[in-house]
Amino acid sequence: MYGWRARIGSIAATPTDVFPYEFYQILPDGFSIVQTTLTIDRVEEDELNQAYEEIKGIALTMAQGGVDIIVLGGAPMVFMRGPGSDRVLSDEIGELTGVPVLANQTAMMDGLKSLGCRRILVASPFVPETNAKLKTFLEGSGFEVVGTAGLGLVKNADINKVTRQRAYHFLRAAVEEHRSEKPEGVVVPCAHWPTSLLVDKWERDLGIPVVTSNLAKIWAALRILGIKPPISGYGRLLGQES
Repeated sequence: MYGWRARIGSIAATPTDVFPYEFYQILPDGFSIVQTTLTIDRVEEDELNQAYEEIKGIALTMAQGGVDIIVLGGAPMVFMRGPGSDRVLSDEIGELTGVPVLANQTAMMDGLKSLGCRRILVASPFVPETNAKLKTFLEGSGFEVVGTAGLGLVKNADINKVTRQRAYHFLRAAVEEHRSEKPEGVVVPCAHWPTSLLVDKWERDLGIPVVTSNLAKIWAALRILGIKPPISGYGRLLGQES
């Protein structure tokens, strides 16, 4: 068994190689990811509602396979339901499966709070309508959103094809555009574009904390499990002392 320190279950929105690749780049030996997916092709309300109904059964099957924690992806499926919906869903699935459960939206917010970031900028691959729902969710959860920026993508397959170069320059431009609003941090939702391995570069170049979906999931899962391996080179969140 490769995950002799921890087996982290992940339910993604749709098939992707991004989170598994980043996971094994970032974590040392002894950690494994057990990933399954929903079938969200487009980030649109009807597909998100269907996935919300299916995720409990998928999580139960994953728990029966033996994982130490389950991380729920598909953040738009959660934040479209309003503030607090992330913890409601996690609690319901945790009671059903008997293992700790964490929504990635919760992980991102907890990560921002741990870095002292209340005034935040959203930089996403999404369309303006999806960003607006995320803004409402974050503001209802105690954050001040000073701006949003998006790549305008709807299909998860298109998000998965974004290059690291495009992601890097997109976020740099978004921060510079909103610099006058003095954001304290940047939140980068969605597990399906290659952002987590860029965080150290962004933070060095821009002088502001950056919390991605995948970094937040790793950080929060290890925190819940009480494991803190030394992880440097991937930004301030993972570099924090326990």
